[in-house]
Amino acid sequence: MLLAVLPALFAFDHKLSNAVPAYSEVSEEVVGALVHSSSLPLLVAAIIFSIWGVSVYLRCLDYVLRRRLVAIATICALWMIEVILKYKSFTPFYATVLWYLYYVPMTLIPLLYQLCGLRLAGLEQHRLGRRYCAALWIVAILLIGFVLTNDFHQQVFRFDRTSDTWSNDYTYGWGYFAVLVWTAFNFVAFFILVGRSSSFRIQRFSGTAALVLLGGAFFAISYALRVPWAWRLNFSLVYCVLCVVAMEICLDCGVIPSYHDIAGIFDTLPLDLKVLTRDLQEAYATPVSKPMPVGVREELRVQEHGRAHAFAAASDPDVMYRAFPLLGGSALLAQDVSELNELNRELAHRRMELQRQNELLAADYDLKTHLADQEAETLLVQDVDQALARALEGMYDLLSSLPPLTDEASSHERYRMLQRAKMLVAYCKRKGSLALAQHGESGFDRDRIQLIANELASDLRTIDIDCASIIAIRRPLHASTVSALYDCVYDFAFFAYTTDHPALMYHLGDHDRCSVELRATLFSNDDEDLSQTPAAQELESALQGRNVAYRLEGEPGQLRMIVLMPRAGE
Repeated sequence: MLLAVLPALFAFDHKLSNAVPAYSEVSEEVVGALVHSSSLPLLVAAIIFSIWGVSVYLRCLDYVLRRRLVAIATICALWMIEVILKYKSFTPFYATVLWYLYYVPMTLIPLLYQLCGLRLAGLEQHRLGRRYCAALWIVAILLIGFVLTNDFHQQVFRFDRTSDTWSNDYTYGWGYFAVLVWTAFNFVAFFILVGRSSSFRIQRFSGTAALVLLGGAFFAISYALRVPWAWRLNFSLVYCVLCVVAMEICLDCGVIPSYHDIAGIFDTLPLDLKVLTRDLQEAYATPVSKPMPVGVREELRVQEHGRAHAFAAASDPDVMYRAFPLLGGSALLAQDVSELNELNRELAHRRMELQRQNELLAADYDLKTHLADQEAETLLVQDVDQALARALEGMYDLLSSLPPLTDEASSHERYRMLQRAKMLVAYCKRKGSLALAQHGESGFDRDRIQLIANELASDLRTIDIDCASIIAIRRPLHASTVSALYDCVYDFAFFAYTTDHPALMYHLGDHDRCSVELRATLFSNDDEDLSQTPAAQELESALQGRNVAYRLEGEPGQLRMIVLMPRAGE
């Protein structure tokens, strides 16, 4: 675009117009130069680079690499045209600008090389790789801008514009060597990336391309040192030819994926693969591919084109077909799944056997659970029967040993013995209700146990024992567990009845997943340590017969009981 605009700018600039011919005259001179012996090779090269760009576009498989290779071809073709224009420049300023424009392709072509290497190595899709590419573009733009503004800082080329021989009498600044370092860095990075991401066979061909560019590096150094043989050659033409040749070697030898020898690839594939046209005619096929059975083409016609899908034909269920969309047709891959089908049948048979075994195990579990529930109910009935027998025997002993009413002390003792008999009657009533409540129920949940605890507290209050309870279980309890806890609570209540003005509090909660914890505390007006009384010894003997883990702690006027009991049926 700059090449097209610059002559027009000169035509409209009065200062330049006085020094150079009109725009039409410049055009005539440029066109006339095309037949000149020094310009004709450049024009031919531009045409060849353009043709190579079209060829690359048709051969390269990767769409990103395809665009970058076409960009390299376009830059080379435009560079040749720029060189032709520079040979026929009419002012020093015009020649200087075209000279500086040489470094636009010299900066962008190496950058495109490294970007191709990043694409081949698969690093562009990473976040860090994308940031690195953006940084490369920023550096390239800064270098181009630095070269184009050399007239203001003279850090790339140093020369005296007033001299008639300024185009040959110039020296290099540090900016020129920065461009050389940039060029070498990008080309070396390209071959490092290709070498690390390619197979050994491809690495050999990429080494051939590297030798071509090493030759180009030798030529560039010789040209910079103004060696006579290099100075006589056209630097731009040699630079572009070497870059295009190196990239063509990479493309032709498989470093860059292409359609080269795609028919030969099919001859080496051990897969049943076919390439079909849009009308489902076979275009390519591997040597091991088999004829398509009946129904495959019909299935392909039914499926929506442009989407990958898998299917199996009814005529050959042991083959799985996978269709992939291609430009102008589709690829059909046939996979033998006979072993997989046999494995599926074996797994299905095994699954049916496991389901039957699972049903048998479930029935066996239900039977064992039912038998365990019946056994627990039997044991519960036996326990209740034994407890009722002991309670009735105790009541008979109390009633048979009542003292006669002779004085106030005997009356008080008779009253206490009758109260104790009343507690035994309440115990028998609540204990017997447990067996009846368990029948047909799944267990005792928190609300049911809280109801039993409230009834127990009410019974105890009638014999002057203050009582309060907290129930904090999360899961229901079996009736046998509730029965054992009920016995522990009544044992503690019978002990409390022997103290002075007793007040009883207890808490029932979950200790862990498999056990519950009962904590009971007794407060009384007694001055002695309640754990040392004879009644405490009787309580401990009763707890030992309950088959529970317990602990008794006492102090003056207090007694604490902690009971751990496993959940029945778990």
